Amino acid sequence: MGDDQVRTLDQLVFRFGRLQDAMGTRLLPALLQLTQEWRDDEPFLDKLNRAEKLGMLPSAEQWQLLRELLNQTAHEYPSQPELVRANLRRLVAQVPTLEQAHAQLAAAAQQRAGAHRS
Repeated sequence: MGDDQVRTLDQLVFRFGRLQDAMGTRLLPALLQLTQEWRDDEPFLDKLNRAEKLGMLPSAEQWQLLRELLNQTAHEYPSQPELVRANLRRLVAQVPTLEQAHAQLAAAAQQRAGAHRS
């Protein structure tokens, strides 16, 4: 694998993580606060489950699997290049899942912002 490919894959992992982080630390809390469903004292998993029930996320379980996959991919295993490749393939295959979660959160934000203005 050439240096350009390594840089591209590094950027993919970085941007995948940044997008999921932004959705989980900014967009999701803002939506739950807007609907008065945010509770500071509860675990994030409960917030994910509530967002799923409200139709803001396709799946709380899938969200967690994406996070686990990202964590596995972000770790370097120099002595196990096959593991690195397998993790990268799995991450690339999950890009549409992250896009779907983003689209659903964005749609929920637009819908609730419109209802909140009325």
